[in-house]
Amino acid sequence: MPLIKTVVTALLKRCPFVVRHLLLGAIAFNSQYVFAELNWISASWDNDVFANKDGGGYTNGIYFSWRQRNEPGEEITKPPLLTLPLAWMVSDEPTYAYKMHSIGQAMVTPEDITKEVPDPADAPYAGLLYWRSSYVAVQDDFADHVATLVGIVGPSSGAEEVQKFVHRVVDAEQPKGWDYQLDDEFVWQLQRTAVWRFSTEDSSPFDAVLLADLAVGNLESHAGAGLFLRVGNDLARSYSTMSFLSSRISTPVAASEGWYFYLGGTGNYVHNQILIDGNEFGKTASEGLEHYQYSLMAGFTYSWQRASIGLSYQSDTEPNKSQTARKNFGAITLAWQI
Repeated sequence: MPLIKTVVTALLKRCPFVVRHLLLGAIAFNSQYVFAELNWISASWDNDVFANKDGGGYTNGIYFSWRQRNEPGEEITKPPLLTLPLAWMVSDEPTYAYKMHSIGQAMVTPEDITKEVPDPADAPYAGLLYWRSSYVAVQDDFADHVATLVGIVGPSSGAEEVQKFVHRVVDAEQPKGWDYQLDDEFVWQLQRTAVWRFSTEDSSPFDAVLLADLAVGNLESHAGAGLFLRVGNDLARSYSTMSFLSSRISTPVAASEGWYFYLGGTGNYVHNQILIDGNEFGKTASEGLEHYQYSLMAGFTYSWQRASIGLSYQSDTEPNKSQTARKNFGAITLAWQI
């Protein structure tokens, strides 16, 4: 645990005084649950390099998560304190439940990162550093996922330094427009995702998973739905993790010694998105958010007894009205039971 706390502290040390203490307060407020009942840890990396691209919208995301759940018949896992504003919405008698705490960094860049003065009609340079607490209550074929996120957008996210360091390591073109990135701004989001599983029987190697998602906050507000088809084994035990696709904190994961492939898509109406709108809904950045956004996703996940791996590929419609190309990126998630 000292290593985890060291990483968290290093990521947050650049934040302004107020935001830093808000984030550290959120972490400390939840730490009695995070570190006392730790079952799984995971690391996820999203990047457009997997799609042979560099720059243009969402270009990189790194996420570390801690997850704890009860087994059926044991005392139900309690929701994290940060999720209490939403936890009343979920069933208080699920078959089992799990909670997840995540710290992550994401970045958005324009299409052409070689310009010292970015195109104002393109996506801005923007970085996001956040802490997110989630709670998932699972019943037979229905799961309810609620989450609260707090974080910061702007130079204090550390995104500029991370991108420049990675580009030096891989000998890629250095981004030149970070002087024009969004200003520091505290962000928040409340989110609820409902998941339904449809299958002829629990042991079937095929099923369909339906998602409905609603989020509000100055980070992003949206409403949407998704449909996914899966083939694999032990699908009934893992369908709830498909809700991770709505937040990008992780790829879906298989149950112990299970595996599956999935294919599907989502559609969302996005009311506001600070990484595209810019500070205070577009006063300093892009000329227009594309409100209707669609994604196609495919992936594979395999789980051993104490470890799992997930691979995915995602193709999104461009979130900026001035751009027409689809945005593609890949992701990898590694998880360990401890």
